[in-house]
Amino acid sequence: MRNEGIPKFIFSAIIILAILAAFNVFALHTVRRQYALGVSVTSSLFDIAGQTREWIGYIKHWKDISTENARLRDLAATHVSTQAIIESLQAENDALKKIVNLSTRLKRNLLPAGMFNISLSPDGYRALINKGSSSGVVSGQTVISTSGELIGKVITVFSDSSQIILVADPDFSVTVRVLGRKTSGIAYGALDKGISLNFITQADIISEGDTIVTTGDDLISAGLIIGTVRSVENNDTQLFKKVNVNLSIEPGQGSVVIIQP
Repeated sequence: MRNEGIPKFIFSAIIILAILAAFNVFALHTVRRQYALGVSVTSSLFDIAGQTREWIGYIKHWKDISTENARLRDLAATHVSTQAIIESLQAENDALKKIVNLSTRLKRNLLPAGMFNISLSPDGYRALINKGSSSGVVSGQTVISTSGELIGKVITVFSDSSQIILVADPDFSVTVRVLGRKTSGIAYGALDKGISLNFITQADIISEGDTIVTTGDDLISAGLIIGTVRSVENNDTQLFKKVNVNLSIEPGQGSVVIIQP
């Protein structure tokens, strides 16, 4: 049976001829554009070759610039990564120094921990820490900052993490006193309003700016900082004053440690 199609070698030849024709048209157009009185066709062709080499040089130069830019980006990323590691190590070293000093002052063992998954909602203030039963954490242990500020306490323990209730949670309470005075009461979480003090009688001495600390009369260690008094409302018709306290540290900020037996 006769093959009606174009043989492959003929088709290939047509393609090659088309490419050569296009190149010839381009070269002729360029020669005509550059050709002037007193300038030979040969000189124009040399100019075309020179321009072609120049363009090839530009392309190679752009490629070299792109390669150098990629190298510089890698160096910049490495520098940033190194700086981040150094800053992290410095922060860790500073935190460890504070923990050692705090442990000496409290005469208790302290376990460093990181806080994450902080939930500050109208339903309560909770968070997770990255230490659990595998690290010796048990329910009821106190969580504080490296500066000795009360953060909360452990309520649920998992293998490698634990849930804590923060001091601003309405379900959190702790016995407290005014630093430097005999005035004492019970602090309750008040969500975004910090905490409020109950059982402060009208005769008790307390003022705005006073520092509130734990008494140690419950399961939470004594001498932990709660915050400073924001407002005091006196009402002779009421038995107790209304006292509001700003937390010394915002919920979820800074490094934390766990007080252990």
